[in-house]
Amino acid sequence: MNPNIPIFLGTGMESTVRMTAEIADGWLPLGFVPETTGIYSDWIDQGIKRGNKKPEQFEKQAGTQVKVTDDVNGALDKLKPGIALYMGGMGHKSINFHKEMMVRRGFGEAADRIQELYLAKRKEEAIAAVPDEFVDSGALIGPVDRIAKRYSYDG
Repeated sequence: MNPNIPIFLGTGMESTVRMTAEIADGWLPLGFVPETTGIYSDWIDQGIKRGNKKPEQFEKQAGTQVKVTDDVNGALDKLKPGIALYMGGMGHKSINFHKEMMVRRGFGEAADRIQELYLAKRKEEAIAAVPDEFVDSGALIGPVDRIAKRYSYDG
């Protein structure tokens, strides 16, 4: 066995992000969008401190859906079934990590509605209830210039 293989955890709730920063070598943020960086930063800092390590000893690797296309609405619609499944069909009704992330990002009413419809076996309606703005905020979708404008990095 190689004891130097880094351990990365995919987490997104407060307690699990803290734990990840405390015990792991790196983090694979679940449901990460740039606008939520501030929320996670405090949790990560607290975990790193508990783990007695330096910030540079902890790596972060975020991923996202990417679709370069002129049909923005069509691309958004293709991602909605998966989102509806995670919001409405994953986890327990009162403990759903994915739904909680949607609420934290400001889409609480939509999250409740999607879950309600999905659990009532009205999947097509649940899919239609996923807001375009929610999908768009968590993915890189559109023509290259649209993506570049929305997610430019200044260094």
